[in-house]
Amino acid sequence: MRVAVLSNSFDEFSNKEVEEDLMNTAEQVKDALSSYGHEVGVVDVKRDVFKRLKRSDFDIAFNVCERYNGSSLLEPYVAAMLELIKMPYTGSGPLTLSTCIDKIKMKAILLDNGIKTPRFQIMNSNEKLNLKFPLIVKPSKMDNSIGITTKSIVNSKEELKERVKRIRDNYKQPPLVEEFIEGRDIDAGVLGNTNPINLPLSEIIYADVPGNEKHIFSYEVKWDKGSPYYETTEYACPTKLNKGTREKIKKTALDVYKILGCRDYGRIDIRLSKDNTPYVLELNPNPGISIDNSIPIAARAMGISYDSLINKILNFAIKRCRLTVKNVKTAY
Repeated sequence: MRVAVLSNSFDEFSNKEVEEDLMNTAEQVKDALSSYGHEVGVVDVKRDVFKRLKRSDFDIAFNVCERYNGSSLLEPYVAAMLELIKMPYTGSGPLTLSTCIDKIKMKAILLDNGIKTPRFQIMNSNEKLNLKFPLIVKPSKMDNSIGITTKSIVNSKEELKERVKRIRDNYKQPPLVEEFIEGRDIDAGVLGNTNPINLPLSEIIYADVPGNEKHIFSYEVKWDKGSPYYETTEYACPTKLNKGTREKIKKTALDVYKILGCRDYGRIDIRLSKDNTPYVLELNPNPGISIDNSIPIAARAMGISYDSLINKILNFAIKRCRLTVKNVKTAY
């Protein structure tokens, strides 16, 4: 197949660390696909990209793009445009992407389907608080831990007011306020479409670094390579859980994946409370798939190499789109 790997490079609208990671991921995906005999090119998603793709001879796009013009809110429009120009692509469609970037809508859908998620409310001016401290305050329409810091957990109305104002001022969107769940951060990866499967569960292991005693996956932890939070955090996979808890999390992850219409691959972020109740924080459709991310780490724990994982994802999309592949190695 002739494959276009869609990604984002750094521009004046961008978050430098995120865009660097996306371009590194694109190169890793390119190498993995090339190793299976595909002809691959990396395409930077900018204004004229859809005209160029329509005129190109690419058969399919491998979509690791996460924003357009520096905005993650426009990510679903990239998938929509690919459909309009009739370019097959990997990963979830525009409806799933737009639902999951809006954490308020996503959580409402989960609750309607009986899925546990932390109690929450959207804080508008002078609104009465109906939640119990401690709380965590975050942007309601951002990804990649943007807007979440070690100061996002608040324990008083004064701290809440200051944090809500900061989110409104910096990100121009409603702040999402959730009851903070004391417990463990579990990543539950899922692969496939008609009969999706669970990957081994990963746990984010935090060192007891001052300032992150509550153990949250903040921006500093995820992106700031110079911080002690980044340096001392790692994934444990497969994580140690009793069988009942492990199966409960896996069932929850599959349910969320299907309810929200995820395709090809996805990651469900779960906070496991001290009484072993899984609370879904969010679904990440088209989650990070750089070599050191939790999906590839979980795949390796299952005996699937990085190159094989990337080609499996491509093959899921090829089968879903009913394309024909010739003269390439199978990922199965």
